[in-house]
Amino acid sequence: MEKINIIEGLLYIAGDLGLSEETLMMHVPITKMQLEAEVKKYDKEHLTITRHGDMYFLKTTDNMEKYIKRVLADRPTKKLSQAALEVLAIIAYNQPISRNGIESVRGIQSDGPIATLVNKGLVKKKNISDERAQHFETTQSFLEIFGLESLDDLPADDMIAEQEEIDLFFNSLKEQN
Repeated sequence: MEKINIIEGLLYIAGDLGLSEETLMMHVPITKMQLEAEVKKYDKEHLTITRHGDMYFLKTTDNMEKYIKRVLADRPTKKLSQAALEVLAIIAYNQPISRNGIESVRGIQSDGPIATLVNKGLVKKKNISDERAQHFETTQSFLEIFGLESLDDLPADDMIAEQEEIDLFFNSLKEQN
């Protein structure tokens, strides 16, 4: 079997999580230069292989967008709960953070929202040496879904505070009318 077909198959089963360059090189087997060359010459009308950092992903091309939108429009969407969004924000800005750390910020038990975020592939467990507690951090999928290249692209505190002030101002105007 051709190496590119193996790469394609592995990336397909990896889904939104993708595979690291190291994992692909170990399982195909292939060198870094060969991997880059295979990915560069990969040419399918409906699929493409993209790279973010050291991670590779199999994605559909823009040609497929209208078909994908139709299928997705027929599916019921499942939004994140307010609790899950709170926990996601806490993890994103404080990672890696333990369950106790999350709960001390929220002031409430957060097992359910954490499990939801892990199951959706937005956060993952991270083991930190010399610590018993499990820690959590965001995934590559989180960055992609929220359109971020890296965690440095997260809004800064001053941007958030400014937006909160704007929201409070407009909300007070609505209440007066």
